[in-house]
Amino acid sequence: MLSEQRYEEIYNLVEREGSVRTITLCDVLQTSRETIRRDLETMEAKGMLRRIRGGAMKRETSQSKDSTYTSFSKRREENIPSKEAIAMEAVNHISEGQAIALDSGTTSLFLAKAVKTKFRSLTVVTNSFAVAYELAGAEGITLVLTGGVYRADEEAFVSDVATLIFSKINVDIFFLTTCGISVERGITYQRMDEISVQNKMMEAADHTIVLADSSKVGNNSLVKMCGIEAVSMVITDSGVSDNQAKALESAGVRVVISKERDG
Repeated sequence: MLSEQRYEEIYNLVEREGSVRTITLCDVLQTSRETIRRDLETMEAKGMLRRIRGGAMKRETSQSKDSTYTSFSKRREENIPSKEAIAMEAVNHISEGQAIALDSGTTSLFLAKAVKTKFRSLTVVTNSFAVAYELAGAEGITLVLTGGVYRADEEAFVSDVATLIFSKINVDIFFLTTCGISVERGITYQRMDEISVQNKMMEAADHTIVLADSSKVGNNSLVKMCGIEAVSMVITDSGVSDNQAKALESAGVRVVISKERDG
């Protein structure tokens, strides 16, 4: 098991139980005490938990006080023209009758708005309550909601429960939104519990397209989801630099620049 996968498992256990013993982690992850010790030291340094004698516990500082985190409602109002342009470009890569997965990012909401009236037959799988609310009742849209533990600040369903459906379905395209994307560090997020659903969406999809405005390109956030090789295309806006686009292309990722809308 890769270290990032162990971090995710440990983080989820600590968040769910409040605290966890080292011996329990050794048993669950089938690894040594020394490996767990190093994992806990790394995760504490990253602010993901607090080590205690014989194990680890949830950080006392609440996520709402995390200065690195910006809520969904605030992010929804940022870079609107770029997100709209990216969504309109993404529609061109969807075919009638396909099944697509949309995660809980704000650009996914703009894509939901874009597909709402453009397709007569489309299946949309999502963990986003905001996306589901946008598409609920839309003619021609078959809506599949993952369920899970509802997180109000993300307007989305998270936790392991939200991933269970993906072992039973296949989707054609997963449109992945992210906090950062770079050749060196791949796809990154602000918080560990953001990536479990995205990982399962990616596994269920034939291919993955990243939707990222240019402010995300070349930047890295705290938690790595996957390497750049896991995605086939990045759709971004005209603010991306030539060097950034060339770096992604050289890594085997097609870069599509969206056209800004008039006005």
